[in-house]
Amino acid sequence: MSVEYYGNMKENNTVSKTDRLLDEIGQLTGQGALYHGLYEPQLLLNNKVCPFCRHALSHPVAASLCRIACCNSTVHATASGEPHFYRCWANLLFITIPIAPHNKCCGGVELGGFCIAGEENDIRDAVTQIAGTWPNTDPKAFLKLIPTLHQITPSALRGLGTLAMETSCSSGVNSSEFFRRQNEKYLQQRRIAEALADIRQQETTPPDILGDTYQLLSCLDQNDKPGAMAFVSKYLAKLLMASNWNQTKLKAHVRVLLAVMTSQNILSGTPWTVATSREMRQMLRLEHATSTEESCYEVAEWIKEYFEGKDPSAQDGRPLSERVTNWQQSHYQESVTLANASRAIGVSTSTLVHRLRREAGKTFKQLLTEIRLSEAKKFLATTSLDISEIGDTCGFFDQSHFTREFKRAINLTPGEFRKLLRVPDEALLLSGLKNLDETAPLQPPPTTKRRPIKN
Repeated sequence: MSVEYYGNMKENNTVSKTDRLLDEIGQLTGQGALYHGLYEPQLLLNNKVCPFCRHALSHPVAASLCRIACCNSTVHATASGEPHFYRCWANLLFITIPIAPHNKCCGGVELGGFCIAGEENDIRDAVTQIAGTWPNTDPKAFLKLIPTLHQITPSALRGLGTLAMETSCSSGVNSSEFFRRQNEKYLQQRRIAEALADIRQQETTPPDILGDTYQLLSCLDQNDKPGAMAFVSKYLAKLLMASNWNQTKLKAHVRVLLAVMTSQNILSGTPWTVATSREMRQMLRLEHATSTEESCYEVAEWIKEYFEGKDPSAQDGRPLSERVTNWQQSHYQESVTLANASRAIGVSTSTLVHRLRREAGKTFKQLLTEIRLSEAKKFLATTSLDISEIGDTCGFFDQSHFTREFKRAINLTPGEFRKLLRVPDEALLLSGLKNLDETAPLQPPPTTKRRPIKN
C-alpha cells in the first residue's frame, strides 16, 4: 500500500477508506494528499506528497502548524459543504476537504504544496522569516526544497478541489446529500448576512415583522417565485434581528408565519384538514431544528417546496412508499429509524407502517435493507473495497450483519457474489442461476465446461 501511517492509528473502516481515498486521489490527479485527524493526532499521506511537505511534517514545529491549519480548514469546509482553500505558514496553497463518515466529521484531507508562478521569492521570504525563529532550525533545509513545489493556476486549484470532493463521495467516504445540504445552508447564511448589512445601512426603524410576513405571502399568492426567493433572505435577516439570534424567539416568529400561511391557504380554498396537516408537518420539522441556521434553512425549504411542488404531504401525487424510499436513498448510510423517516416525511409512524404494507407490501426495514443491498452490490462490482468496508459504508451494523442479510436475499455471501461477477456468462447459464436475486442455490456447472475463476 502506498499510504504511510504516522501516530497511533486505529485499524478501522474509516482509516481504511481514507487510506484508499488518498491513494485514489494520487492516481487521479498525480498530486500529494494527506489526512489529519480532527480530534487526535492522526496522519496519513500518499506517496506523491512533495519533498518540501515531507520535510515540514518531520519537523516538530512545522508539523504542528500544518496540523492546526488543516484542522481549522476542515472545520470551515464542513460548515460550508465545499472545499476550503488557504495558505500555510510557508505561504503555500492548500485545499482541504472534510472526512465525515455517517455525516460526522473526524478529520480532513488536504492537497497542497502548491505555488503560483512568480511566487517563489515570496515563499523564500516567508520560510526565512518564520523558520528562522524556530529553535535548532536551519531555514536552508527548507529553502533547498522550494524548487520541488508544484506550480498551479487558480482555476486548476478550484478544479482540483471539486474533483477531490466528488471522489470522496463516489468512494463512499462522504455523503453527497449531506454536503449538498451543508452547502445550501452556508450559501443561505451568506445571503442573510448580506441582507442584514443592507438593512442596517438603509433602515433605522425596528423591523415590521407582520408586514413583512404578509409581503412574503403576497409573493406566494401571486406565484412570484423570483420575488419570494429574493425577499426570503431579507425576511429571515429581520427575524434574526427581532429575536436577537435567540433560537426559541426565532421559532416563535416562524410559527406566526406558519399560522398566517395556513389561514391564507384555507381562505383560498384549501381544505381545512389538508392545510392544518401541512402546518403540523412543518412545525415538526421546525421543532427538530437545533440551531438558528437550521431554522432559517427550514423556512427557505418551505418556500422552495411551495413553488417546486415538493410539499411532503400526500397531495403531491406521489405514493407514500415512493416518498419513503426516496428518503431512504438519501439516508441509507446513516443510523436510520422509523421515527426519523416519519418526522421527515410528515406522517405518523403508525400511518407510515400501515401505508407501506398496503402500497409496497413490505415493511420499512425491508425496503431499507433492499436499498442497502443494492448499493452494496454496486460497490462489490465496481470497487476493490473490503467486504467489511462496504458493509459499513452501506449502513450495516458489522460484517456479519451484512453477510447475513446479503445471503438471505440472494443465497450468496458478498464474497461469492463478487467472485461470481468474474464467471463467464455460459457458466451462469449452466448453473441455472438466471437472476442474482433468485434464492435458488447455486449449482456448479459440469467440470468439462468450467473455466477457472481468476482471483
